Amino acid sequence: MGSRRSIQGSSLLVIAACLAGCAQTPPLPAIDDGLLPVPNAMLDELFVAPNVSLANYKRVIVDPIEVDFKDGWRQQHPDLSDHDYEVFRSRLAEMLHETLVKEFARGGYALAESPGLDVLRVHASIVDAEFAGPEVGVDRSTVVYDRGKMTLRVQGFDAPSGALVARASDRDGDQETRTAHLADRTWTMFMAQQVFDRWAEKLRSAMDVARVQAGARAPRQ
Repeated sequence: MGSRRSIQGSSLLVIAACLAGCAQTPPLPAIDDGLLPVPNAMLDELFVAPNVSLANYKRVIVDPIEVDFKDGWRQQHPDLSDHDYEVFRSRLAEMLHETLVKEFARGGYALAESPGLDVLRVHASIVDAEFAGPEVGVDRSTVVYDRGKMTLRVQGFDAPSGALVARASDRDGDQETRTAHLADRTWTMFMAQQVFDRWAEKLRSAMDVARVQAGARAPRQ
C-alpha cells in the first residue's frame, strides 16, 4: 500500500493519467533498479523513480541510437551484403535520433551539449528488429502480410548524477493483414519512420504532461 501511495504522490503518475487506455490492467511488477511501474500507459512499459519529477528537466541530451535485430534475422537475408546491412542499420539509427531530437524541440526542450541540473540524458535503442524486405535493387521485393516490427527501449538518466530516473519500452510495427503486398527497402524505411514518429510523440507527451502538472518548477539547486 505504501508503494502505491508513493506512486500516486509523485507528479510522474500524471503520465499514466494522460496516456491511459480504457482497459484496466494489473500494474507491472517492480524490478531491482528501484523504479516503479506506471500502469495503463500508452507505452507497453513505463517505469519511473519514486518522488522524481520530470518537470525539472528543460533540456535533453539524446545519445546515439543502438540497433539490434532479432536473433536469426541476418541469416534469413543472405542477399543483403555486409555493407548494405551496416548502411541499413546506421540509417535506422540516424532516423530515430533525428526524429527524437525534432520531437523534443517541438515540445520546447532545448538540446544540451553538456550535463546540467536541468538536463535529462535519453538513451534509446531499437531491439528485436525484423523487416521483410531490406534488400536494395528494383528486383528485390517480397510479397508479405506485414513489413516488419521492432521494439523501442528508452532509459532516462539525470545528466549530472547519471542516476536512472525512468525507462520505457514499446513494441510497434506494421500490422499483419490478410492482404498481401510488396515489401522492399523503400516501404521498410517508410514503415520505420511512421513507427519512429509514434514513439517520439509518446515520449515527448509523457514529459509534457509531467511539466504541465508540476508547473513552472525551478531546476534543483
